[in-house]
Amino acid sequence: MTPYFKSFLAVTALLVTGFLIGTVLFGCVQRPLPHRDPSASWDQENLKKNDQGCPTAVYVAPNGNLTQCQLSEAAEAPKDTTNYFKSADAAAIYVVGKIYALSHYYEYGGVIVKTPKGYAYARPATQHHGMDVEFNQDPETFDGYPIVATYHVHPCLKDAFPSVFSPQDLSSSRTANHPGYVLDECTGLVHYWAPGDGYMDEDAMLKLGVSPAQLSRGVQISLGRVVGGITVDGVVIN
Repeated sequence: MTPYFKSFLAVTALLVTGFLIGTVLFGCVQRPLPHRDPSASWDQENLKKNDQGCPTAVYVAPNGNLTQCQLSEAAEAPKDTTNYFKSADAAAIYVVGKIYALSHYYEYGGVIVKTPKGYAYARPATQHHGMDVEFNQDPETFDGYPIVATYHVHPCLKDAFPSVFSPQDLSSSRTANHPGYVLDECTGLVHYWAPGDGYMDEDAMLKLGVSPAQLSRGVQISLGRVVGGITVDGVVIN
């Protein structure tokens, strides 16, 4: 037996031994696939059994008959979904009601514009803060329609005054020369204030709970006048 043939046999023996060891230790044999939850399957039979209707799936299976979901009209042809109102009051009451239905925790705000079709509100903005909000009041932003008012909401917070226009609210309205609406989320009342409407006297502010220290700094706030309201739960959230 030549040295080369001896080397070939040795290498072959090592390979066979390695294969056998690997098979024993690592299970290098065909095994069934791990079990999969059949409810996670998207085959037709499973869809028929677990049908929940459109739009939770691409297909729906009424009475076990698999059919494709129909696209909604909105998906097929976008429509003008802008709401128009006969007055700025009506627009403000509507949009703050929608905000309240969405969230009780943050201030949201925006502007109301006048269009040929009526009054409309801009999409509400928020910085997810309970006592402050900023929104766009650039008159060149809204397709040339004039801004006629602003709106925002005051969450129902303890040790706050959600029924009044704050000093910051009054200052913003005066600077932009726009009247404003505010929703008191404790009472559901919508208040209106315009530059020139004045502000509360010291006795009224003391009765409301404003501290003498704040009064000494010349703070100005106003209840404005109530123009409407929405239904609220009145729950203090903090």
